[in-house]
Amino acid sequence: MSAVLELFDVREPFAPRPTAKVDAPPKIVVAVYLRVSTEDQNTDLQRSELLTQANLRGWTPVIYEDHGMSGADFDRPALNQLLADADAGRLKVIMAWKLDRIGRSTQHLAGIINRLLRADVGLVVPSQGIDTSSGSMNPASKLQLNVLAAVAEFERDLIRERTKAGLRAAKERGVRLGRETVVTEAQRILAKEILQHNPDTSVTSLSKRLGLSLGTASRLKRLVRSLA
Repeated sequence: MSAVLELFDVREPFAPRPTAKVDAPPKIVVAVYLRVSTEDQNTDLQRSELLTQANLRGWTPVIYEDHGMSGADFDRPALNQLLADADAGRLKVIMAWKLDRIGRSTQHLAGIINRLLRADVGLVVPSQGIDTSSGSMNPASKLQLNVLAAVAEFERDLIRERTKAGLRAAKERGVRLGRETVVTEAQRILAKEILQHNPDTSVTSLSKRLGLSLGTASRLKRLVRSLA
């Protein structure tokens, strides 16, 4: 009997073998570059579309934004910082809304592309089907980028020439160019009274009291002072 009992005498409870801990792969940090050319524009549309793309891919987005900066400017604070971070290995991918957000001239764009190649950083432009995030840029991708840049530059030159031709034609027809005034006579009278009472009234205060934009209020203030 004792021998039988010993067979079923489990002195230590069964313990499952511990499983090896597997660390999750680190998330890819993507630089989301946003740019608008003028101060009255905003980057909301660019931001929304690019953040959606980054989230779908499981990437961690970091925003770099140049506001009121032309794409023809080589020296842009946010773009400079982005490229410096790419050189330092802090980024794996750069994402932009369109290629001309990054650079407008083929020379500038080619320089940026070569810099990304040296840093082994991918470039993604979803709206134009550009995606080199899976590895180094191949010759076909380089060709695509350069062709798109050249076409974009050509289109901008055409638009510029058409605009100039249209302005010349309108001027020859006697059309008055420039923005129409949006200031009413009542606003002019009120502005004159305000500035007579307090000549140091700021443009911001004047615009709020008259319901005008800062630019229009500034022009109106100069006009009232010149007529005083």
